[in-house]
Amino acid sequence: MRLPILVLFVAFCTSVFAQEVNPKEASERFNDGNFMAALADYLDLLQDDPKNVKYNYRIGVCYLNTNIDKAKAVPFLEKAVQSEEVDPNAYYLLGRAYHFAYRFKEAIEMYRKFKSMNKGSEENLIDVNKQIEYCYNAMELIKFPLDVSFENLGENINSKYKDYYPFVPKNESFIIFNSKRDDGSEKMITGNYHSEIYISQVKNGAFTKARKLDQNINTLNGSEEIVGMSAEGDILLLYFENSAYYGDLFIAEFENNEVKNVEKLPKVINSKNHEIAASITKNGDAIYFASDREGGYGGVDLYVSRKLPNGEWGPAQNLGPSVNTSFDEDFPNITSDGRTLYFSSKGHTSMGGYDIFKATWDQVKRNFSDVKNVGYPLNTPEDNTNYRESESGRTGYISAIRAGGSGDYDLYGVTFNEVDPEYTVIKGYVTPGDTAEIIKDVFISVLDLQTDELYGTYLTNPISGRYIMILPVGKYNMMVEVPGYEIYTEDIEILGKSDFRSLIKKDIQLKPE
Repeated sequence: MRLPILVLFVAFCTSVFAQEVNPKEASERFNDGNFMAALADYLDLLQDDPKNVKYNYRIGVCYLNTNIDKAKAVPFLEKAVQSEEVDPNAYYLLGRAYHFAYRFKEAIEMYRKFKSMNKGSEENLIDVNKQIEYCYNAMELIKFPLDVSFENLGENINSKYKDYYPFVPKNESFIIFNSKRDDGSEKMITGNYHSEIYISQVKNGAFTKARKLDQNINTLNGSEEIVGMSAEGDILLLYFENSAYYGDLFIAEFENNEVKNVEKLPKVINSKNHEIAASITKNGDAIYFASDREGGYGGVDLYVSRKLPNGEWGPAQNLGPSVNTSFDEDFPNITSDGRTLYFSSKGHTSMGGYDIFKATWDQVKRNFSDVKNVGYPLNTPEDNTNYRESESGRTGYISAIRAGGSGDYDLYGVTFNEVDPEYTVIKGYVTPGDTAEIIKDVFISVLDLQTDELYGTYLTNPISGRYIMILPVGKYNMMVEVPGYEIYTEDIEILGKSDFRSLIKKDIQLKPE
């Protein structure tokens, strides 16, 4: 049926006006903590009123409270502080924005200006001295960068939403992690989705498409997280925040890709306070966990509970002042040999918020000590909260905000280039046809297909006809050349993670020209 022109005109006007940004709605989203939606609103509002102090200030706040690029807050907060009417906290926040932009000297200058004003929120006035210290720590740490390479784990793992807390068993046969992606989970007032636990298996040396962990673990209207795992990958430590539980830790068995025997940890671990993250030793006799319970050194501290001879968990023991500070410590990860504890801290020599540190077990004093910042660029001015090391120590896994990522926090593999890679020995015999006759003057060349450069050249033993090559993980093309025979070529892929093989036997049969 043909609608009257007036009705069409009204409908058209309604659709146009519906697209206009309402300052009141923008403010409501801002106050609800829905900073992504509020950011879009205020950017639109700013186009019509570019000098508006409130809009510039709130855009800066939004950027600082999202995981896009916090340095984008700089120009908006710079405009805001040009007005005498601006909230004094804008100077503190501009210092934070400079900090995230690696403009540490300017950050310190702005922090000091805010401090001298003696105005603003009490929380920021207390925190400003720590932020200045972070900047000095950062300037020192970036002088000595680690020789590391980062590999984004790609679309099989990462989404445009927050993907975080990766855990891998020591053989790297799978990765299990958390995600706040739009997968049917309930959307909260902040604009974020509830977290769910995902897992990806390794096939042919690569991670497959991640899928949700069993539905008996994940719920659509609550948040579930993996917060710890044994070195073998057979014990999981879970954190539930739903209608039944709030801030409690659970332990479960993981076998044949199934979660079994989920059990809430006892009151010696789950106190009336908030327990956040945990780690369990290789043999399952000790759990390290983070808690803000009373009696600590301040904020969140790290504790350990050891299994008693009767099989029950013993009283929680604070890890002491060598690990814990008056600031927050979190995300403990104990290595498979039990000698190193990785954890995150806002204290010690952090370069901003949480940094990843490691402490070494002292056999004499029977405690973890010699705490060291693992270094830049593994640590950045953003929060760096969870690190999982492979058995070889050459690779590790983190969640981070890096340029070129899928969006928000992504999962990355980290390679420490100074640690020798694992090598595969390839050996065999070069023979004519299916005979055992020995061929002399065999020349073998190997091309690295990832760099398109010659990796190495090899000769067979003239007496035995045997060849040996040693290759790291990668993709190669092997070419065998012998006068009077057809050239033999073959692509070879040396797989990593749980598919790594230390020895490959490969005999080569040549055809006469």
